[in-house]
Amino acid sequence: MFKNILVAVDGSENNKAAVRMAIEMAKNYGARLTAVYVENVSYRMRPDYTTVDDPLKNADTVFEYIKSEAESNKVDIVYKVILGHPGESVSDLTPDYDLVICGSLGRSGLKKAVLGSVSEMITRFSECPVLIVRK
Repeated sequence: MFKNILVAVDGSENNKAAVRMAIEMAKNYGARLTAVYVENVSYRMRPDYTTVDDPLKNADTVFEYIKSEAESNKVDIVYKVILGHPGESVSDLTPDYDLVICGSLGRSGLKKAVLGSVSEMITRFSECPVLIVRK
């Protein structure tokens, strides 16, 4: 049923449940799993248009959890890092996947929000099914 699964990762505690679900589904379906981290550069720009942090360093930190979980479950993962808006960037990738998995709330962690703005955008603009995993 699912041959190519994309999981959006952001390093938040809320995202860990989505990561575990993605790994379990990839294992059960024998699917290829891709983890994508999108560094939202619009929030990290200085007045001289250089970024505050190194996006690749941030991605390595975010990928540590999924690498550990994948290794213990013997699931291979392809890793992608994109600079851009998270919701838009993940949505743009969806034509190449059978399923997208993301957390319901991300780094902003707005407790009053029912659905995070990124997961809402992915749901609205995805060209494949989206599974939103609550913590």
